[in-house]
Amino acid sequence: MTRVTIASYDDDPPLGGQGVVVHGMRAALERRGVRVHTISGHGDHAIAFARRTGRAPLDFSMQLNRYPQILLRAAPDVIHAQGGPGGVLLWKRLGAPLVYTAHHTYRQAHPRGSMKRLLNGVEARSYRAAAMVLPVSRSTANALLAMGIPASHIEVLSNGVDAVDLPGVEHEDGRVLFVSRMEREKGALDAISVLQALTERDPRVHGVIVGGGSLEAEVRHAASSSGGRIEYLGALDREALNREYARAAIVLMPSRFEGLGMVALEAQAAGTPVVGFDVDGLRDAVGAGGVLVTAGDLSALRVVAKELLDDPARRAEAGAQGREVVLAEHSWDAIGERLEQIYRSVI
Repeated sequence: MTRVTIASYDDDPPLGGQGVVVHGMRAALERRGVRVHTISGHGDHAIAFARRTGRAPLDFSMQLNRYPQILLRAAPDVIHAQGGPGGVLLWKRLGAPLVYTAHHTYRQAHPRGSMKRLLNGVEARSYRAAAMVLPVSRSTANALLAMGIPASHIEVLSNGVDAVDLPGVEHEDGRVLFVSRMEREKGALDAISVLQALTERDPRVHGVIVGGGSLEAEVRHAASSSGGRIEYLGALDREALNREYARAAIVLMPSRFEGLGMVALEAQAAGTPVVGFDVDGLRDAVGAGGVLVTAGDLSALRVVAKELLDDPARRAEAGAQGREVVLAEHSWDAIGERLEQIYRSVI
């Protein structure tokens, strides 16, 4: 029986996409008989660590590098770290083969001049220490090559999703959903702007916002000032979130970057079309199951959203095509099988 230790800052209940991925990855591996031990900085498997830098994921990483024996407590055959902004940085040699999932890179996520971009060098060092690095998209794979990671140590492996099947729950005309961390780079304020425009022009449109983050108060205020046209639900558990995906007519994604758009994959797994910006990560996740417009063009985003809301047949076709592709290419069972093969190859 293969034993794997997953190292991730985020875990159940998830703060963001990496926590969602860890939940699905763990379940898929356990269904295959893999023994999984999880070490995290937040959630159900959190360990204690000193707070030094003001950035909890970095502090968590420093703890693991200072005491690498933490990662070896369960005698793993392989250590699987979740990397990228907000992820784990392991720059020390460990006593077991290291596999990394690269959800994104600091250079992709942060503009020139950003202090956070300085972590790109540490990130590259971490990936070079790995037996295999698994970027979640082609764009992230290209970023790894630019960092000097050998092509022989890179294999694109997307995140997985589960089908969303809720008998009796149907897509509701006019229901527009935005799911994300409430952060500027995730498009939270842009989503508010689009929802305000759509709901003001058409009383049949109802906006729904799900998630938490630093802009939560601002988003909550905008929703409460909408006269009931926009509803802010805050963070939801998986069951409630899947219900929102299944009820929505479309899902908005005005994000300025994604490693691989997990919200887009989850929406399509529920048969819900995605309308978003044409950026790395979303380009890899959205094909026939949605429409992408030039990044930053809110006018185009509003127009496309309105067109889909006014055309139920087009929405249904896009939703069905997106669901078919996503479940064929991104099912957790398929991802779990490939992960087990990769683990065996590096042990």
